Amino acid sequence: MPGGGNRTVWRGSTNIDNPLFRITGEAASLSLGKPGMEHDLVIDGGYRKNPPVRALSPLIAVNGLDSKLIMYDKVTLQNNYNECAAPDPSLYQNGAGVFIRTFEGAQERQAEFILKGGTIRGNVNNTQNHVPCGGGVFIAGFGLFTMEGGVIAGNTAYRSGGGFHTGSRGSFRKTGGIIYGYNAPKELQNRVINGDGKPPFYGYAVAVPPSLIYHGSDTTVTEDRVLTYTGAEIGQPVVFGENETWGIDIYHPPTSGPSIMFIIALSATGILLAAAIVLLVILVLRKRKGAVEPAGTDSRMTGMVKDAPIPAETERPEAEKLPDLSPREKEIFTLLLTDVPRKEIAHVLKISISAVNFHAKNLYHKLGIQSRVELFTKFGKK
Repeated sequence: MPGGGNRTVWRGSTNIDNPLFRITGEAASLSLGKPGMEHDLVIDGGYRKNPPVRALSPLIAVNGLDSKLIMYDKVTLQNNYNECAAPDPSLYQNGAGVFIRTFEGAQERQAEFILKGGTIRGNVNNTQNHVPCGGGVFIAGFGLFTMEGGVIAGNTAYRSGGGFHTGSRGSFRKTGGIIYGYNAPKELQNRVINGDGKPPFYGYAVAVPPSLIYHGSDTTVTEDRVLTYTGAEIGQPVVFGENETWGIDIYHPPTSGPSIMFIIALSATGILLAAAIVLLVILVLRKRKGAVEPAGTDSRMTGMVKDAPIPAETERPEAEKLPDLSPREKEIFTLLLTDVPRKEIAHVLKISISAVNFHAKNLYHKLGIQSRVELFTKFGKK
């Protein structure tokens, strides 16, 4: 799909107990899109309809032995809200976007999801059980998730792994694509709500199961960042593969409750007390300095540091202050100073990636730098 023209597959209000697509047969496979497809295919859970559809299942479940789901560019899985109330909907009713769990737990014949392109966005997993995890993609048992491209953005989980979550026996490898975290623009952020289960772990972008320590990434996992995780038996330590570039990156969002408020109040009191002590020390030192100041000394030389002008070399010029740049180079300059990869810059400016590379090369030459790292160092905001 699709055969010609843009297509949208909607979830109806009477089709909420089952995924829109379930790949359950032995060695079954489903390809969404194909390389070079011209038209858009959208699979929509209907949560943004009026009235909104509240489902009891994900958009797609991959369960069969040796079964496989492959997704390409121009395909979007979006707007599914899963609030399944079954005691343990772990076979095909968990997750919000794509849910992977190998039928009968056959470790040697795992179900697999290969994301080559496309977008998984706006899905919410609020299942009424102990694992409302993985707003975009969720592995609950033996299964594989291979991310070679695409974007996972704007999804929400009510415990952990706003973008992606895997249980202890699921495995994944990311060699491309983007999974946005809390540091992304609001409309792209994957989010975790009430991430205070037991054990309490979060992972706005990615979360993997705990062992002796927790692992996850709350910040955006960029296109050129490789993540590898090999699932282990329950109770065994997590196993990380080669080229692993991440570890503990857990951001604990504030939650309501007396204990948290008490900690916040206590911290504020400590900060105020420390500030008062520092201010008192400054006043004492100034008084002593004024007492021993030689006659004839210009008082302007003993003024506060904040009155001194900021040296020009510490100022960070913006694109408008660089007259040698062309209008397009100024746009590239501004976008390169963000976490947005070049592929997304090309999409925003509606130009090819080769054009972005061309302008970036000219930009670096004019600024006398060699790389994006030097651009951040020289022009990035403090």
